[in-house]
Amino acid sequence: MNMVFCMKFKEEKHISEPYKRQYLEGLGKLVGGLEQQALQGREAVWKDMMANKDTYRRKFAELLGWPLTQERERIPCKVFSQRLVQEPDCIVERLQFTIWEGVTMTGLLIRHEENVKRPFVLVQHGGLGAPELIAGAYGSTSNYNDMLERIFRQGANVFAPQLLLWSKEQYKPDYDREELDARLKNVGSSITAIEIYFLMKSLDYFEKQTWVGNMGMVGLSYGGFYTQLLSALDTRIKAAISCSYFCDASHWVRADWSFRDIAQSFGEAEIACLVHPRKLFLEIGNEDNLFDYRKSITEYKRLCRICGNDTEDWLEFTVFDGNHEFYQEDRHIERLMDCLCRENVF
Repeated sequence: MNMVFCMKFKEEKHISEPYKRQYLEGLGKLVGGLEQQALQGREAVWKDMMANKDTYRRKFAELLGWPLTQERERIPCKVFSQRLVQEPDCIVERLQFTIWEGVTMTGLLIRHEENVKRPFVLVQHGGLGAPELIAGAYGSTSNYNDMLERIFRQGANVFAPQLLLWSKEQYKPDYDREELDARLKNVGSSITAIEIYFLMKSLDYFEKQTWVGNMGMVGLSYGGFYTQLLSALDTRIKAAISCSYFCDASHWVRADWSFRDIAQSFGEAEIACLVHPRKLFLEIGNEDNLFDYRKSITEYKRLCRICGNDTEDWLEFTVFDGNHEFYQEDRHIERLMDCLCRENVF
């Protein structure tokens, strides 16, 4: 017997809107209060963090997930190389790393021809980017402002890795980063952990090459995010430039930048402190349309409080005239290179 449920209740859609709004606002206040409690909790471990950075590196790696939670064998993985350009002043190769069976990741290596040990710099693209874009293969390098070429011309050998961030419309294939990240988190990992591991494995390979000297890293936007994380976790990075990223993370939340309970221990300032005493340049444009530079200033002041204002020798924060782009002046690149050219660095 089919029955039809019928009730004499009718209402205009807008009438229930205040109740939905009240629920939403309540959730917002709840989260804000929990974030404030987490910040206060982090303040209690600041001094301990600066005195025990290796302990907090391990804790940070555990929050990101597998495979950073296990001891990494420092054995270079299998690498396939395809030479694309050979000029008197430049060699360009596409490298493909076999990280695990069936899992390969790629990037562009641009190096000087002579087999001389030089500073080696990872140059990391941001969201919607690709190694070929920042290398100038398509003409304009857009808001990267020729950062890869500028570093290469300063005398470095450079490697530009491809992360799961390319423009699906321009470069194909299609993908869903957030879905993949969620699936990885369900099994104790994250897309961030996987890609940090890839960058570490690439360093395992490069540190064995006779033409690789001290290592550094430079990145824009998402690339700045990865620069800060890799520099915090891997002390082989001796100097780094993170541009158009460093900010109070509570004002810019993304699923793949979020990890369970991370706010209890780590904000951007705490992560940056794990780079100490190695050199770190933080840059942000005063007209950045994604990150509010005023929130970056707030986070930088907090960073200074954590390390007791002991920032002169290892940290530099710059607000430049510009948008969401790579800083167009070369002074930080030059200073990064000066650091990497030293015989003895931290």
